[in-house]
Amino acid sequence: MPDPRNDAELADATAKGIRWVSFARVVTELTLIGSMVVLARLIPPSAFGMFAIAAIIQDLAINVPAEGIGTALVQRKEISREHLQTGLLIGILGGLLLAGITLILCVLVVEPIFDADTAKLVALTTPGIVIGGIAAIPVTILRRRLDFRRMSILDLTQNITRAGVSIFLAAALGLNGAALVIGGLASCLSLVILGGAFTGIPLPRWHRQAAREILPYGGPAALACFAWAGFRNGDYAVIGAKLGTATAGIYWRGFQLAVEYQRKISTVMTQIAFPVLARTVDGDQMFALRRRMVRLLAVVVFPLLTLLAILAPSIVPWLFGPDWAPAVQPTQLLIGAGAATVIIDAVGSVLMAEGRARALLGYGVAHFAVYVGVVLIVASHGIVAVAIAASSVHIVFLVIAYQLLVRGRDESAVRMLWHDVSAAFVSCLVLAAAGIPVQVGLTGAGAPAIVHLLLVGLAGGLAYLISLRLFFRVAWGDVMALARRVLPTSRLPRIAQRALAAGPA
Repeated sequence: MPDPRNDAELADATAKGIRWVSFARVVTELTLIGSMVVLARLIPPSAFGMFAIAAIIQDLAINVPAEGIGTALVQRKEISREHLQTGLLIGILGGLLLAGITLILCVLVVEPIFDADTAKLVALTTPGIVIGGIAAIPVTILRRRLDFRRMSILDLTQNITRAGVSIFLAAALGLNGAALVIGGLASCLSLVILGGAFTGIPLPRWHRQAAREILPYGGPAALACFAWAGFRNGDYAVIGAKLGTATAGIYWRGFQLAVEYQRKISTVMTQIAFPVLARTVDGDQMFALRRRMVRLLAVVVFPLLTLLAILAPSIVPWLFGPDWAPAVQPTQLLIGAGAATVIIDAVGSVLMAEGRARALLGYGVAHFAVYVGVVLIVASHGIVAVAIAASSVHIVFLVIAYQLLVRGRDESAVRMLWHDVSAAFVSCLVLAAAGIPVQVGLTGAGAPAIVHLLLVGLAGGLAYLISLRLFFRVAWGDVMALARRVLPTSRLPRIAQRALAAGPA
């Protein structure tokens, strides 16, 4: 298995990874946007609320083995077949244990707090926990190889499978929340089948020495994943219990738009950054590469969030139907949480690459406990209050994440954070100054939503790019470098080719 790489090898792997992951993300996002629009019109908000609660288990099914086993193996400098066999056995046994606990909780906790339908939906997710334990091994092998092409194919296949199965079951069979859950199970199964075809899956077998080398990192990482799953989904459970599943569904839609769909872009960071950073020679090389990655991530994601905040009143009811209009205000208020979350994820990639599983566990538990505690306090005031609290807590813990990141280094956490996000943040203020007047004017004129999307996006996007070009030359250079790596420049118009070739002045 690969050992540390030099700068040239890492740069080449990163460039190829960005190209593949970017193309896969474009196709994936188009698929997800289309499917979420269709499903929002086939399935009522109350069913999405029940699914949001069941999604806690789906989240664990995917992420516990991926983080507990996968990251333990990826961050090691060398692994053997025995490590893979032992990791697979731990994943299967852990999945069976977690599935059994989930079924018990369905009877003792979920049904009394919510209802029998929600409990059945949660129970339906349990096969995915075992499937996820198996899927972690082929993904681990591909991540260690820095084989981003096949990883992108896996990601694309998963999302197409999820969308296709969910839409078929909702449209043809009239299933609601069950269609979403079964789509997720089909997605996990496709990962096992295709991932196994790419890499081969060894037979599970126990090796004591390999287990001793996996568990000290994998155990805390898996426990941290429980905290992260609770952090990402605990608010849905609290809202569903206090305000009903229909309200939980409305909040779920806002959170998906403002936070989760933006995190899909930061998948580039987790898919590429963690295995690449884990192969760096030393801490200085890792932090230099991290800084450039995070700055680029902020420059890409922040303007999308700003445009979403401006356009939400027009596009949310247009895309999803009038039943989802109450999701507009929570979506706008959760923009801060979305921006904070993508940067926090980037910090997590560094902590994983450094092998700081215990630090990640402590941070995850604290973030989860504070967040759910605050949601419990404010939930009775409605989902607007929850959205404000969510953004506030996420921003506070973004600062805490940077404090954790610089521990042991002679750097200021606040200064590092500002260096990472200043180009994107300031340019987003320029974007808002250009886009909001256009949005107000179009609203007053009664223009169709698609016109809002095109004109506000054009005005705000141009203002954003001009701001980057004039005031943040380093960030602009990163954008141009990314464009040269990703876009097939030979097929672009000549004026675009000249702009890319010129780069920053």
